[in-house]
Amino acid sequence: MNMNKVALAALLLAGFASAKNYGMAGCGLGSMVMGKSGSQVLAATTNNSVAPQTSAITTGTSNCTDDGVAMIDREQELFTEANFELLKQEIAQGQGENMDALASLMGCDASQSKLLSSNLQANNGVILTDTPQDLLFSIRAVESNQNICNAN
Repeated sequence: MNMNKVALAALLLAGFASAKNYGMAGCGLGSMVMGKSGSQVLAATTNNSVAPQTSAITTGTSNCTDDGVAMIDREQELFTEANFELLKQEIAQGQGENMDALASLMGCDASQSKLLSSNLQANNGVILTDTPQDLLFSIRAVESNQNICNAN
């Protein structure tokens, strides 16, 4: 591939990424190696061939975070906000599709999801449910105290 095509590809990639903590090539391993002022063509190439940028975005690593908060945390927050009432009901019941989906976003496999749901049901009386943020805080606290999903 000639250098013009590589440069064009880098410019196209730049249209999809803002330059917060990285250069025009976007977040990823290339941004960590090259920085904001380094060769953005090489950064884009590294981001997309050596260590896939999509993996870094999904996991919130390699500078692929949103204002210091991993993207997965934000996905959990958005999911909890959108499904707040259903999650409260499913926690009281000890099971449900939305609870399983949130557990999956937290890194739980199917058996860990069931364990998390039962632990949440057992702690239902002390789980904060005034706001979606309170609910997610409580869910994370129960998961963290029991170390349920961290075995992945």
